[in-house]
Amino acid sequence: MVVDNISEFLINNTYRSKFLAIDFGLKNLGLAISDQTNLIAIPFKTLSERQLLNEIIKIVESNNIYGIIIGKPYNLDGSDSKMIVNVNLFIKKILRVQNFPIYLIDERLSSKHYKTSTKISKKGVHEKSACLILDDFLALYHNYKND
Repeated sequence: MVVDNISEFLINNTYRSKFLAIDFGLKNLGLAISDQTNLIAIPFKTLSERQLLNEIIKIVESNNIYGIIIGKPYNLDGSDSKMIVNVNLFIKKILRVQNFPIYLIDERLSSKHYKTSTKISKKGVHEKSACLILDDFLALYHNYKND
């Protein structure tokens, strides 16, 4: 189930489960997982799409994941980027494996800072980008909880 509203996304969460963020790329997908308190985004790993689809149930179950946050690629002007077609296909593949709650969040410029850094490995860029996506979500999550 893909939702665009945080209240719909969190409707069944017990507020104890963690979240998994995915920075989608054509070659690599960066993953980040929230800590037990859902305050901190922690780099998890970088996988290919095939690897992630093969491991996603294990990752979700072993890390007590409630839902998945995926960066939605927009152009700087706010229009959908060409990459959105690939992201939507990827989401359909995930949902074929299992119907996880999925929340899409704006990922504009999520990895631009890291891609220009020479100190981070190529794989590390994707994990750090997933952390930025998850950080944005966790801010929304905590604002929602406090309303």
